[in-house]
Amino acid sequence: MWKLALALVLLYPSSAALQPEAFLDTVSCSDGLSCRLLENALCIAGETEPDPETGPVLVLTEMSMRNKLRCQKHRDCILCVQVTLRLGLLGEKDDTGIESPAQPDRGTSMTSTRLKKHNGKMEEFLQTHVLLSAETYPSSHCAEVEVLIPLGPRDWYNNTLGLLHFDCFPISISGELYVSASTSPPYLSSPVLQLTHFGPDCSWHEAKDALRLCQIPTMEVSVGLEEAVLHVWDIPEGQHFYLWLYLNQTSGLEGLSENITLLTAPENVSLPISQVFPCLCLQVWPKVEDYDDSPRTFLCPFTNNAEALSRAWAKSHLKVKAFREVLSCSFSAPCDLPGELVPCWKGEDLACHPLHPQLRKGLIRIELQEFPGLRPHPNLCVQVISKESPYLQSCLQEEIKENSHSMRQDLLFWTTLDSQGNFSAHVLEQGTWVHIAQAVSTRNGLLKEALQNDLQSGECMLMWQAEDGENGTLWTCSLEKYYRTRWILAWMITLFGLCSILFVLLLKKEALKGWLRLLKEDYGSRGALQGRHVLLLYSPDHVAFERLVGTLAGALTQLQVSVSLELWSRGELASLGPMQWLHAQRQRIMQAGGTVVLLFSPGAVTSCAEWLGWKQTDAKPDNTFLASLNCILPDFQTGKTKGRYIVACFEKLLAVNEIPGLFRSVPAYPLPSQLFAFLLALAGPGINYEQRSSLKRHAVWISKSLERAVKECQQKEASWQYSPLLPLQSADQQIKENSHPFVAF
Repeated sequence: MWKLALALVLLYPSSAALQPEAFLDTVSCSDGLSCRLLENALCIAGETEPDPETGPVLVLTEMSMRNKLRCQKHRDCILCVQVTLRLGLLGEKDDTGIESPAQPDRGTSMTSTRLKKHNGKMEEFLQTHVLLSAETYPSSHCAEVEVLIPLGPRDWYNNTLGLLHFDCFPISISGELYVSASTSPPYLSSPVLQLTHFGPDCSWHEAKDALRLCQIPTMEVSVGLEEAVLHVWDIPEGQHFYLWLYLNQTSGLEGLSENITLLTAPENVSLPISQVFPCLCLQVWPKVEDYDDSPRTFLCPFTNNAEALSRAWAKSHLKVKAFREVLSCSFSAPCDLPGELVPCWKGEDLACHPLHPQLRKGLIRIELQEFPGLRPHPNLCVQVISKESPYLQSCLQEEIKENSHSMRQDLLFWTTLDSQGNFSAHVLEQGTWVHIAQAVSTRNGLLKEALQNDLQSGECMLMWQAEDGENGTLWTCSLEKYYRTRWILAWMITLFGLCSILFVLLLKKEALKGWLRLLKEDYGSRGALQGRHVLLLYSPDHVAFERLVGTLAGALTQLQVSVSLELWSRGELASLGPMQWLHAQRQRIMQAGGTVVLLFSPGAVTSCAEWLGWKQTDAKPDNTFLASLNCILPDFQTGKTKGRYIVACFEKLLAVNEIPGLFRSVPAYPLPSQLFAFLLALAGPGINYEQRSSLKRHAVWISKSLERAVKECQQKEASWQYSPLLPLQSADQQIKENSHPFVAF
């Protein structure tokens, strides 16, 4: 070790020689002791020697360090470490091994004695040396201190002589300093003291105003509708700074751009609002020539921003896969988001009901997560739940690309076996485990015995078995074989009815010809819109207006248009939440090349004006409609609406010029007067003359149905009080009540 110290001495001079004149090292001791810092110190302690047989030995009993600033002028300081040593004196030992008072002897090994004038007379002092060395990357410093101890009458029973203060060893911000101290020469009873000190960072209360590397500009963030702006001002005189924007993720820091901004003067840095997430952070550090390790200041201003969090969820994706009988899923998002992956069972009510708590997993970005022991099934889905609210859902049925009608009508069972061997089974119905004897799906117990036999014999599919000593198993059983007889009878009745209709038509040939001609025209008109996808967005002002919207949607469905409507999807909407449902529907419509129809009404205009901050009203806006505005507003603001959006209104309820100007950048159609043009816009280019003519005839029939619904709507006074989302068990019932009957054509 001391050979290494000698090598460092040859490479680096003492700390006093390295520092400028204004920052020379200093040393001081307690009263009664005399200390002096030696110049041109060799800082070589030598090999450890045994304690002298006679005479006292100077020992270093304790070493401590603290941070300190040395300043030339205001705001121009350096960071250093003050070292404090506690000195002691160890006396000689008698024959009994008990330490006796040490009597100073001129021939002791404490280096030498020295005459010095003190208080007007010459006194003898014992002279010894203390070595201090500090190592830090990439330099090393050392100092040698001469200590004089008076040899006059003194209470040698007190082994504590006093303190030695050394000022000071330089250290970098957040740096590491390794300090060792020893006497010269070192004795066995006076071991070498070693201590590692860690320098403070720029959060130290004395660092910000005194150290130039810790001085940063003043920064403030403001958020608008389209962008977030970082305002930078009060840049310290004569300094330049680097600015880097990035996403702080557990997998690493992802920069928003490859370039780092150089700040030389007050500046406003803009960022699109679409890139503002909770994990968006920035780093600022001073530009120092030939110094690449400047301390950096970190700032994450959007950590607790609710809008940024909603934006991150909107950019998130969940994908479920089944591979080799193992269910797995992957989650991608701009940030690390809090939540859980929860497997759930999608039943006939289209709601997804969480399975056993043991199956839940923590939410991890990008990494593929598996659910060992859970056997894949077409009705299985995975939800992302955060703070007891579902944000995302992905189903295995979507992965295997099956049609919605192919969802298997299987029952999910939870079976247990108690200590006496008694078997118990419960079936999942509308999110509740119901005993098999009382479940509606098992005909109130009529199929109990048959299903129990299948469960105990293993004919049902084993999905998952509980662990950690819990007794329970999940099974799925198909009811197809029990209902096969009922379906055969139904098919026979249907076939008999079709034969009867054909027989009646054959008796009336002329009527049959007219019907075939009408069917041909109907097919031509439907062919113009067949396969088109439409997302219909509206504000539910009152029940009569919902029936009017249902009439329009039903007419489009008759023309073989695939219509997505909140009124028809409230069960799924309640499960996913308005925002997630709307984002999913919009993405599906855009991928299929469909059209989003924004249907304005007086309530929609009022809600839109209040949401955009144009005016304040007392009306309570609908949450689903506000979510739809939040979903489509970026496309209108960025001009990405051509061929993708259509605006319409019922002219007797709202004039076209009352539609907000922001949304009149796309074609706006008053209905029902321009219904034909509206249908042509949905059909798009490329329809032939026959399809156009047939579509025009159907527009006339649809207009009559809409006129009747509009009159009914005008007779109803708008209450502006919106009913909340229906619970899942009554959603279908209200959909039937709110849907207006449409005249078949």
